[in-house]
Amino acid sequence: MSKWSLWGGVVAAALWPAAATAQTIPGFEIGPELYYYSYREPNFVAQTGPYIGANASYTWVTGGWFFTGNLIADLGYLNYSSNGTGKTTGIWNFTGDLRALAGHDFAVLPSTVASPFTGIGYRILFDQAGGRSTSTGAVGYDRLSRYLYLPIGLALGITTGDWVLRPSVEYDFLIQGAQTSYLTEAGFDNDPTNKQRNGYGLRAAFLAETATSWGRLSFGPFIRYWNIRSSDTAALNFAGAPRFTVFEPANNTIEAGATARLHF
Repeated sequence: MSKWSLWGGVVAAALWPAAATAQTIPGFEIGPELYYYSYREPNFVAQTGPYIGANASYTWVTGGWFFTGNLIADLGYLNYSSNGTGKTTGIWNFTGDLRALAGHDFAVLPSTVASPFTGIGYRILFDQAGGRSTSTGAVGYDRLSRYLYLPIGLALGITTGDWVLRPSVEYDFLIQGAQTSYLTEAGFDNDPTNKQRNGYGLRAAFLAETATSWGRLSFGPFIRYWNIRSSDTAALNFAGAPRFTVFEPANNTIEAGATARLHF
């Protein structure tokens, strides 16, 4: 064995324990998140404003495998504008995301762990515009969005001194979406539900983590994005009979902000 091989082995042995600190950590994690929300139907509708909420998880680890249950619950206060129906402000929105994830840790470098994962996710959004009127007199109504999706992602844990950097990226394949519009609040006979069959989401985060006397603290920016194609059509009834055919237009959503989480 050459002296260089010997020294390389010594250095690797000294550094490899650092990868253990970068592995997925079992236990509870919870913290606040604050972000800017932007929903747009291109060239027609925009709904924007601040959101605040909480992100909570529990992770179980065994033999390099990890299993995570994740709940995100957020509250938004949004402004609405439309080329066709005018403007209004102060619309409450409620968003929830329930996710079950599974993956495996792989030590790819002495100080780096790669953690591919997948699972199942269910997202809901309730838009509470019912009982409001816009600047042109258009009557608002509540809407409920639901997405069932398949997340596929990769997280990294990179140890550097007393810190662990945890960047992550994720692709969310839309299995099916459903949009219920409560148009009985606007004088129609039924509340149509439109099926959404094509779309995807993207997520990315860059968190920095360190040990504290209360547990491990992580914080940093994140972004979440959804792109949903036009929905199937549904019948809208008025005066006791089907009068119109309605659909949910193509739309995209951006949630960009920051989070802080305590792991214990």
